[in-house]
Amino acid sequence: MSEQRSGTAGLHPQAGNPSHPLSTTTVAPNTTDIRPTTPPGHRQAGQTTSSASLNDDTPRSDRVASRHNVASIERIRKILADTMAPDILEGPLDNWLRTYTSDNVGLPQVEKIISSLKSKGLVRDVAGTLSWKDFPDKPSVLSKRNKQKKKSATKDSSSATIDATAGAVHAQESTATGTNEHDIFKPLGPIIDAIAEVDLANLSPSCKYKHEPKTTESEVSGAQHRVDGHLYLLESRSPPAPEGSRLPTSDVAVTFEYKCDYNLTNLVDDVRTVVWALSALIFSTVEDLGYDSDIRRIVEKDAKTKKDRIRYIYHLGDRYFKTLNCRDEYDDLYIATRATRVWEVIEVASFDNPSALPNAQIMVLRDVWLEHGSSTEREIQQKIFERCDELGREFPAPNDDRLRGVDDATRELLHQRLKDASYKELFLTIEKDHRGALSKPVAEGFMPAPDVYFEPLYINQEAKRAGSDPRRASTARTSDPTVPPTLPVQQASAPREYNPRQHNFIVYREVCSALHELDDLHDVVQGLLDVLLALQILFMISWIHRDVSAGNILLYRGRGKLGDLEYAKEFNLSVGRRSSDPKTGTQIFMAVELQTNDTICQEVPADFDDVSQDTDPTDTNTVVRHNFQHDVESIFWILLWILFTRVPDQDCADINATLFHSKNLFFYPRRRQILTKDKFLNEILRRLRQGLPSQLLVSLRTLRATLYSSYVTRATSFEDRATYAPIYGKLRRSLESIAASVPHGRVRLVQPASPLVGSRSSYAPRTDIMHKKLDCPEDVMLAPHKQEAQKRPREESDESHPEKRPARG
Repeated sequence: MSEQRSGTAGLHPQAGNPSHPLSTTTVAPNTTDIRPTTPPGHRQAGQTTSSASLNDDTPRSDRVASRHNVASIERIRKILADTMAPDILEGPLDNWLRTYTSDNVGLPQVEKIISSLKSKGLVRDVAGTLSWKDFPDKPSVLSKRNKQKKKSATKDSSSATIDATAGAVHAQESTATGTNEHDIFKPLGPIIDAIAEVDLANLSPSCKYKHEPKTTESEVSGAQHRVDGHLYLLESRSPPAPEGSRLPTSDVAVTFEYKCDYNLTNLVDDVRTVVWALSALIFSTVEDLGYDSDIRRIVEKDAKTKKDRIRYIYHLGDRYFKTLNCRDEYDDLYIATRATRVWEVIEVASFDNPSALPNAQIMVLRDVWLEHGSSTEREIQQKIFERCDELGREFPAPNDDRLRGVDDATRELLHQRLKDASYKELFLTIEKDHRGALSKPVAEGFMPAPDVYFEPLYINQEAKRAGSDPRRASTARTSDPTVPPTLPVQQASAPREYNPRQHNFIVYREVCSALHELDDLHDVVQGLLDVLLALQILFMISWIHRDVSAGNILLYRGRGKLGDLEYAKEFNLSVGRRSSDPKTGTQIFMAVELQTNDTICQEVPADFDDVSQDTDPTDTNTVVRHNFQHDVESIFWILLWILFTRVPDQDCADINATLFHSKNLFFYPRRRQILTKDKFLNEILRRLRQGLPSQLLVSLRTLRATLYSSYVTRATSFEDRATYAPIYGKLRRSLESIAASVPHGRVRLVQPASPLVGSRSSYAPRTDIMHKKLDCPEDVMLAPHKQEAQKRPREESDESHPEKRPARG
């Protein structure tokens, strides 16, 4: 059996991901059903294919209208449109069908189907010209004509008779043909049914059509599906639906959206192509319709709540893992993403026997789509460990550039960790990994469709470019007049490439807590100290992490671990200052140089003695290269973020909106000021809660000064390892001072309010939380459901909102 994907393909297939990158006829996404219909198990990475229009006639339920006012709904619809639009392409229908369907239906099969439709009177053939019996003209013409008929019939035939006894008035109803889209397109149902009934050699239909307007039931609490019809699987890939649901949306393979006002000339004039398109979908395999055979969906009774819970069993090579709880999910507002989901899992016997194996321990599974050909996290970790083992056998002398300024105690600690391989305790233990299905490339002739949405959008379009992420490119004004509204230097962008992706699964042995899930500041600082040591070990072997964030710093049994090595790479010392490497990371934790594409050393005051004169401040073509200090700087921003967003009894909303919301117009300049000028850091530190240890504030100022002076001293000598070596010891001393000043229980932390979670799926219904996310700082969006789109390379998108997973477990 195969497993459900995260969405359904439309009659005019829509998807902006590497495998289904666009729509042959562009349609807007369903903006009220914000959540995916099923969690993992899709073949196309990040596929979002529910189809609806921005047309105001699309019905909306009273339930949602009462929960959010009309303005909120409209705002949600617009932000969805703006978010998805850059990833939607369009091109020839025939190329789409050849690339993305099973390609089982060719010209001979089409001719046989047309012959059958003729015999049933559904298709007419006049002198070799084919036409539909029930579509004598375009839907828009039929609708207009029927409206005129109805109006005329109502005027001529309607009459009222007065009941003399009761005095009632009875109106005679018109018998004119229906005028709405449901009635106009209803004849498609018999046509599709007739196509499925044709006996084709070696082919059998995989799905059946249902003309079902308005609502399709979903097992996700709060979800809605406004489709006019759908193809559903003849053989269900789902277990019996959880109580309260009827047809599982996971069995809906293709959705249909009808609009009479579209210029659907080809529906009437090109019968053969329409028959081919419908046949290709009906006779495709379930795998080509987007179902993953590595995953099976089941329903179990929750031991605590006694209610039905949807579970997933992953088949990874010779082992099976069943999901227990969802720790994190990707932001389904974006189409072309890695579609990461993180689960707590337990090993089971098989698909058919979901019982846990004897002595099985709870672990963590990550389901992610990586670019085909890229290294998996396990492969990257093995390379790192091999280099560490080599260094442990031949540890460098004290005068080595990598040990410049390192004290004896730290040098001995590094040597011992590398020698006995205890450095591995600073990273996650990978239990199992597996490569799954490969997505398909972009079909020939498909190009971006910038005008796919017709309504003007409220987000600033001037800052956007092809493939950009609106949370990075767009801005929101604040009332702060003190900061000049300068924007970061924009890099020239080549057209986005939609490369095939491969489904990857990885199981981690440790079930950890992410840094931002902790409730004690001492534990946070301990985690940062351990991760600083991990970064120093990476520096010793000339590797950089490139994605240090609160979601990738994990605590296990009181000690920190550095997770997510998928973007780690070796730092090539010979490249110099220029590099074409994509900028990666979680935006609110990224180094300022990477955010602004501008070096800090240009901020050097005139009287600074150690300034290099090699930098040309007017050189706006400089591409800042991710280096060792950028990883370390993320620790500074993470600590600030924790202090301003997790310490209770303080009012820092305005600071959070500026420093930790990358849509804010002042996000970039304010962060640069804080890093480069002590007075700006002091200004915001005064807003923290009164009574915090003074040593905490002093050490934060020292952290900033250490980072800034290191940038200035290094200037443009990015390849000089000796300039990086002292940073780790200086930051360690500052963090140790903070840890000493905040013993356990001294500073408690609070979490933002969690979104409501549906009892059947354990997924938060986004119709409940989307309107709140539009205005909140990104710290609220980070936990417990963070965004995936941040992982896009900068050349491909101006990633701007945080995506990081809250934990491996």
